[in-house]
This record gives sequence, C-alpha cells and structure tokens, in this order.
Amino acid sequence: MSWQIYILISVVLYSISVLLQRVLLKENESRPIAYAMFFQFLTGLVLGVVGFLFADMSLPANLSDLFWNLALMTVLYGFSNVFIFRSLKQTEASKFSILFSTRSFFTVLASSLVLKEFLTGTQFLGALLIFSGVILVNLKSSKFSFDKGSLFALLAAFAFGSANTNDRFLLSSFNVYPYITIGFIAPSLLMAAVYPKELKHIQVFLDKGVFKKMFILSVLYAFNAVAFYAALQKSDNSSQVASVNLSAVIVTVILATMFLKERDNLPKKVIGAILTFVGLLLLI
Repeated sequence: MSWQIYILISVVLYSISVLLQRVLLKENESRPIAYAMFFQFLTGLVLGVVGFLFADMSLPANLSDLFWNLALMTVLYGFSNVFIFRSLKQTEASKFSILFSTRSFFTVLASSLVLKEFLTGTQFLGALLIFSGVILVNLKSSKFSFDKGSLFALLAAFAFGSANTNDRFLLSSFNVYPYITIGFIAPSLLMAAVYPKELKHIQVFLDKGVFKKMFILSVLYAFNAVAFYAALQKSDNSSQVASVNLSAVIVTVILATMFLKERDNLPKKVIGAILTFVGLLLLI
C-alpha cells in the first residue's frame, strides 16, 4: 500500500480510539501519568505479540550504531508524555490541542535541517490550512494567554515533532513492528523511572472491567501506530506525513459531532473541516 493509504488508516483509527477513550474511560478516575505508563506498556505488549505471531521481529545487525538514536527516541517520547500531562493539568484541553498541533511544524523544521526533507510551497500551504482548521475548532476565546501550561504544551510538541524526525531515520534500519514495540515500552519504563511513586496507582487498571477497556483501546492504538510508522517508512518526506497526520484532530471532532452529539460551535467545526480537507488535497 502507498503511504497515503497508511496515514489515512492511521488518522481514522486514532480518531476512533480517542472517541472510545472518552466513552469507555470517562467514568474511571485515574492519575494521568500512571495511565500513560500503563497504556503505553500495554500497547507495546500488544504490538510485540502481534509482531512475533505475524511479522518480522528481527533487529538490525548494526543495533549498537543506533544506540544514541534509540536513546533519543526514548527520551523524546517519554518526556513528551510528561509535558503533555503537566500541560493538561494547568491549561484547557482546547488550548493544549492548538499548541500541541504545532508538533507538525517542529517535524518540518527538524526534517528540513537534519534530513534535508523539505515541503514544497503548495505542501506548506496545505499544512498551514490544516493547522488553521485545528485552531478554528479548538479556539473558544479571542483571548489567548500564554502561561506555564502553554509552555509545557509547546515543549511536548517540540519533543514529539523532533521524535518523528528521529523515527524516520531509525526506520531506515528497523522493521516496523520491533521498532514501535520498543517505541512504546521504552518510554513507559523511562516514565516509571522518573515517576516511581505513580506505579502504585497502576493497580486500578488491573481491575477486570477496566483492563478490558484498556485492552480494546490498546489494540486500536497499536494498529494506528503500525499504520503511522508504515507511512513514515514508505514516504520520502516525514514532514508531509506529520502534517497529514494532524488532520486526525479534525476527524476526531467530526466523529464526536456525529456519534457523541458534541455539536457546540458547529459552524466553526464545519469550516475547520473544509480547511483541513483542502489542506489534505494540497499535501497528498
């Protein structure tokens, strides 16, 4: 399959997983960092099992040469999650969504500087239109203050966007399944090392009913990750993939409007969806 099909599959699966997360987990109170550690680790296990059963899990022969890039991947994704939850603790989710969506531009910047992968003028316009759509559907006020939570959101976007560029480099040596298995499990272990006191709160997810919900989410998210990294591996331009992936924010909003009846600010959501669609046509 082409990278365009893979990334569209990723966008749809990610959006569905977000909706299920809202529906299935909204009644459960949990600490967000403990949730992130458990969710990432469980997703990594799902990927590992599927990989061993159906895919090639062999590691590259030059693994020692990739040590620092693997360490960078672990740190960037691990601390991206830390920054995400510290931001959400101090700022509105809508403001966070806008600021975190800048991750695609950090990917564009890092890929341009490190990998010499540039967007054309038309493609960059498409990325700007998608970003504008994200801002439109999430902006609730004409006043947009910058606080500590905003800083954490930008740090998360920088870490995540830079990690995507690093992913692109590593995927030239790795098969998809072993790489993303490491990519989920290693950051979760790093977070456990940084926040050891959070480990005691993981027991809430071991409850049979909660674990079943988490497992469903992990499976969906695992295949979303497979599709995203397959797109990143097949594409000639990681900036292009990261920018298209941003459309998941709009798809989530559309699906929430259709199935969860979240219809506040509907005109803005429609305009945002149109901007994103036009942006996608320019990018793909």
